[in-house]
Amino acid sequence: MKKGAPYRDMAIAQGMIAILFFLLIPLANAIGPGSQRLSGVLHGLGASLTLLVATYTWHAYYTYARGNKAARAKLEWRLLTTNLLTLATIIAGNWLYIGYQAPEGASEWFKLHAPMGHWVVMEYKEFVSLMTFPLGVAASVLIRRFSEGRKMDEIRWVVGILLTFMWFCLFIGFTFGLVLAKWKLA
Repeated sequence: MKKGAPYRDMAIAQGMIAILFFLLIPLANAIGPGSQRLSGVLHGLGASLTLLVATYTWHAYYTYARGNKAARAKLEWRLLTTNLLTLATIIAGNWLYIGYQAPEGASEWFKLHAPMGHWVVMEYKEFVSLMTFPLGVAASVLIRRFSEGRKMDEIRWVVGILLTFMWFCLFIGFTFGLVLAKWKLA
């Protein structure tokens, strides 16, 4: 039996988790009540697509980390796409957040029925989700600016850490968003 690279199993598991959650988000928003159903569906689909593309981007990092020169351009384009999707999802989330904080909006319901849902889960989710954009931009700048040089191994290592944190922040925001949608529907 051939023993593969240790990160391959993690990559497959990560992809399967992202696909599972991608399939769940439209269901959570499609049956939800309220006047902001469209913005909720757009934000949910944007978050799902962003998570999938970020996973795809993160996997492009593997060939880049091995030192493949052609992989750099591919990673740059995928990271640019991820950053643009992240920005679009943040904008849709802010559009949704206006209604969330409106008088008699969902935040009022959460404050009355599930205060932890608002004060811990929602606010934590928003903060962590917003961190994805600067992490992605920092990784893009490092790849673009320091693509060649003496300290290439260190730059690749830092880019890997940034991409891992970016994906982790996206995953936390995505998961907590599903939890909040379920709480409101229950």
